[in-house]
Amino acid sequence: MEERTDKKLRLRVLTPRGSLRDQEVDYVIFRSTEGDAGIQIGHEPFTATLNEGLLVYRVNSAVHTLVVLGGIASVLDDEVIVVSEIADHPNRIKQTINELAREKTALAEEERKGSTDIHIMELGLRRALVRVDVSAYSIIKGHAGVMEFDEDLRDSGGGGD
Repeated sequence: MEERTDKKLRLRVLTPRGSLRDQEVDYVIFRSTEGDAGIQIGHEPFTATLNEGLLVYRVNSAVHTLVVLGGIASVLDDEVIVVSEIADHPNRIKQTINELAREKTALAEEERKGSTDIHIMELGLRRALVRVDVSAYSIIKGHAGVMEFDEDLRDSGGGGD
């Protein structure tokens, strides 16, 4: 006769958007780069790199699925932690991917604008440095029109000449 246990696994599925799943389950099956892995109570600790695929888990008699597009799974002390940049319920995964694409486009646009602002500031600094170099050259050569500036740059301590 088969021994029944009411002990459950803790399944946690985490994404950058928050916790997608945190509940007790009977078993978990996921696709890793090494192949499919089935996890039950008492499974040996291990870590796996996930491939794109379904994560299947059972709660009592109901079987549920999530779509996981890569990530990492860790199994330790009857807890399965899945961390994935993109994971969601099968009927919402397309919406999630589209939202993430829009967010990525907006971030890229912000970065481009920030990069342009930094580039403009760098150009301004370079121009200022060129002006300082030209002014210093004018002072050294004794060109007219820089006498006022020339006076400000003289060493008042008398030790430089």
